Amino acid sequence: MPRGRAKNYDDQRELILARAATLFANRGYPGTSMNEVAQASGLSKATLYHYYDDKYAMLVSIAEGHVQRLHALVTEVTAERLQPQAHLRELINRIVEEYAGAQHAHRVLTEDVRLRDGDDRARPQERSP
Repeated sequence: MPRGRAKNYDDQRELILARAATLFANRGYPGTSMNEVAQASGLSKATLYHYYDDKYAMLVSIAEGHVQRLHALVTEVTAERLQPQAHLRELINRIVEEYAGAQHAHRVLTEDVRLRDGDDRARPQERSP
């Protein structure tokens, strides 16, 4: 019988992405190895591969996750049906709050998106607000 996923599987994936985003932002995607991501995440390289097939999969997940969070933020603010000036103010405040904790993901998105392949390269722009 195949082994099931650990209860904290999704949390561990998010931790790995956060550590990978920090490394990619500071060292560059090409300059970061899977060994370094594993070490920064407190995992063995073999365990890291249980969560992500390769470094590229992490790059795509970081970029897409960041864009999805921004899109959700815009959707939430729009659903509040505020007056135009209040809407803009709330949108700016929420984006600034989001970016305060997402500078590494943003840097990966803006600097490393050029390293993404074909369809993957266009996907964040298609989902963006």
